[in-house]
Amino acid sequence: MAMGPTAWRRLVLGAPARSAPAPATPAAPGVPAEDVARIEQGVEMNGRLVVEQSLHVEGEFRGALESASSVFVSETGAVEASIRARTVEIRGAVVGDVVASREVVIHATGRLHGDVETPSLVVARGATFNGRTRMYRPERSVQPPAGHSAASAPERQA
Repeated sequence: MAMGPTAWRRLVLGAPARSAPAPATPAAPGVPAEDVARIEQGVEMNGRLVVEQSLHVEGEFRGALESASSVFVSETGAVEASIRARTVEIRGAVVGDVVASREVVIHATGRLHGDVETPSLVVARGATFNGRTRMYRPERSVQPPAGHSAASAPERQA
């Protein structure tokens, strides 16, 4: 398999060159592969990770994850962290609270132990979800136009 210009591979002096294995998780539809940050299988990370692009977790992460786009936890992924993103898709294990401005999807192989705040929650048959859900309308964050506040509404006479 030919490697793209932005791919990384480990070079060991004196060892024969090997081709890199194909990524375990394909890029999200409509998202170029180079626009995806990855925590590869076998990698363990701790701390706070903030990224602008989509994030695919195939390894282990502990701490806090934040993405301006999407977070995908693969079947081999294990996350012990709070997650904030536009969309979150879980196929592996997540322990921690999840806040998504658009949608949270827990696939059949996914396990989530934590609270969820999102306008759209999908839990597939076979998935595990232990926690509380707070759902709201997507337009919640939009401020009402001036003059349409509750204080300016006419009061009703009994």
